[in-house]
Amino acid sequence: MTNNIIFGVLGGLGLFLFGMKNMSEGLQKIAGQGMRKILELLTKTTIAGVAVGAAVTAIIQSSSATTVMLIGFVQAGLMTLKQSIGVVYGANIGTTITAQIIAFKIHKYALPAIGLGVFLYFFFPKRKLKHFGQILLGFGMLFFGLAIMSEVFIPLKQSPEFRQLFVLFSRNPLLAVLTGTALTMIVQSSSATVGITMALAGAGLLDFVTAFAVVLGDNIGTTITAQLAALNGNITAKRTAWAHTLFNLFGAGYMLLLLNVRIDGQPVFLHFINLITPGNAFAGENIERAVANSHSLFNIFNCIIFIPLAGVMAFAVTKLVRGEVEVIEHGTKYLDDRMLVTPEIAIGQAKKEISRMAGYAKDQLNMSIEAVFVKKHRERERLFEKIKRREEAVNLLEREISSFLVRIDQESITEQLAKTTAAYLHLIHDIERIGDISENIVDLVVLKEEENIKFSETGSAEVRTLSQLVDKAMDRSFRAFDQWNKQLAEEAIELEGRIDATEQLYRDNHIFRCGQATCDPKAGIVFLDILSNLERAGDHLHNIAQKILELNSFDT
Repeated sequence: MTNNIIFGVLGGLGLFLFGMKNMSEGLQKIAGQGMRKILELLTKTTIAGVAVGAAVTAIIQSSSATTVMLIGFVQAGLMTLKQSIGVVYGANIGTTITAQIIAFKIHKYALPAIGLGVFLYFFFPKRKLKHFGQILLGFGMLFFGLAIMSEVFIPLKQSPEFRQLFVLFSRNPLLAVLTGTALTMIVQSSSATVGITMALAGAGLLDFVTAFAVVLGDNIGTTITAQLAALNGNITAKRTAWAHTLFNLFGAGYMLLLLNVRIDGQPVFLHFINLITPGNAFAGENIERAVANSHSLFNIFNCIIFIPLAGVMAFAVTKLVRGEVEVIEHGTKYLDDRMLVTPEIAIGQAKKEISRMAGYAKDQLNMSIEAVFVKKHRERERLFEKIKRREEAVNLLEREISSFLVRIDQESITEQLAKTTAAYLHLIHDIERIGDISENIVDLVVLKEEENIKFSETGSAEVRTLSQLVDKAMDRSFRAFDQWNKQLAEEAIELEGRIDATEQLYRDNHIFRCGQATCDPKAGIVFLDILSNLERAGDHLHNIAQKILELNSFDT
């Protein structure tokens, strides 16, 4: 009998988790991209963030997926800490929908849902039908796993050991909270542990108060996902993860204390839940629905309390996770579509944005070269993160500025202005390519570390010297554009010739060192590729300077 119970619990839990994963993945495939757009665009205030977080999580059926997306947005600089806090609050509400669905006890539809889901997934080539089949398959497996667990829990009512264990829980709600926390940290799905809690309550193994205490622990345990997602994130991502943890921790803490405040011998909050739920949950009637309702209303109540305290929460996590946050402004800063009717002003706005884009690309390239010589892994990872954020900013600016320049071209403009917009389009492409070269160098640095490749002192000095020439060329090219300075553009073109000659000299030097056995041949691939990437950066800088000269107008 013991084996049957163990196998039933493990098998049922496995089916539940696998079903939950499939249902969530299917829902994300159907609605995921739209959900990302909603998260990015509609979170300007804390209340809007709460609404969006609740809606997105309810639709994709995974607070973990929402928080992971959220960490990604925060890390990319697309969302501020305060905006993310609102979404965290809302995600806690949205995740309670799973418990509400489970409380309907629609286990009898589990097998038909599995059958129909498999049929749609395997026999229909249309993508949307396959995704819908995956949702049905996950839905069916979730309920089938829950039904198995519910059945194997029933005999446990007769076990003196289990009865004694749950008597201990009922006398010590804190122990129940800690148990729920530990289980959810292990399983990494609050939906699963809430489902198990409801099944135990339905089997008569947990009373209403103990079940609610376990649910409070489930809410704390689910924050481990955000913490794991933010482990390699930037400071703001870590602060967002801690906002999630503190929100659930404080909520569970005061609600645990409220269990001691009673009306008619019942905890005041659960007394209210019992009043609005059909049946008497304290007598075991309709207890699954009462647990689901307590889960939902606790998170709604917690959210109402913390919405006005979003600023306080931001302050608290800022003190908890210390450090300076680098602000990278994504998207355009100066472009205004209303100025398109005055193309001369619009082209000036585009020029300012291109200068911003050039600044990010310059930082990227210099940071990627700096990473070549950094020895500490953590410091190198921080540099990689900074480079990545600038790459995202550069790519976004290229798209936005290109679109703006094309719209200027569609206006009634002079021939000179048309030449300028065409030149600007070429310029932003070259700037974006410099950003891509930085990414190539980052990949080479990663390879260098993975293969434990060491440069000779001479080789390291040569990389530094060539990178300094490229930096000078960048300085001249970008200042020539910013100041409309012909002399600086000519200096940049002259520097590009020196970059080509120096790169060829250093290639020859490396081959000579290899012949003299003073250089590790294994280092050659990385060393020569870094030189090649720097030389290509010089080519793009030459293009930029050449375009400035071709415009034949250097008015300030």
